[in-house]
Amino acid sequence: MRYSPEQKSRSREKLVRASASLAKQQGFAGSGVDALASAAGLTSGAFYRHFEGKGELLSAIIETELEATCGRFAAIEPRDEEQLFLAIDAYLSLAHVRHPEAGCVLPSLASEIGRAPAETKEVFERAILELLAVLSEKVGDVPVAFAILNQCVGAVMIARGLATDSAKRQVLEAARKSARESIGSLLSPSPT
Repeated sequence: MRYSPEQKSRSREKLVRASASLAKQQGFAGSGVDALASAAGLTSGAFYRHFEGKGELLSAIIETELEATCGRFAAIEPRDEEQLFLAIDAYLSLAHVRHPEAGCVLPSLASEIGRAPAETKEVFERAILELLAVLSEKVGDVPVAFAILNQCVGAVMIARGLATDSAKRQVLEAARKSARESIGSLLSPSPT
């Protein structure tokens, strides 16, 4: 049976999004093609009509997920402290820690991307640099944007590894405070 290009595109998008959710929750390396395809309601045969292998799917997940993250941050007005604080607070929340399947790809899959082939790392690097460009525009400083990105991702990763909500909250609050201070020092007028 032949599928229209639109239907094939929708099927591929569904596969990428469902696989991303599963991989962010259970890990990418440990999820087989059958499980990744099944998450989208497809067969492994359908998977191979869209991707040559798992590595190609991981690259597509990275592109799609980080493009969505860029879009969310692009909606923030440049140098708008309040909007930046709201975005950071949402990122550094217990809800984000508890629901990796619905959250950012970075805390869930960065270590797996680090073990991926060079082609996947190149896709990741391009996507990270695009995200950094967006964040830099919003805070007005490249090193601070990169530091905030690293701090937020690291805090979520660490919080996910902790056993108690009180310890998780402590990690998240420390990162929130530091990110707010960094942004505040850049955007708030200095007293004269």
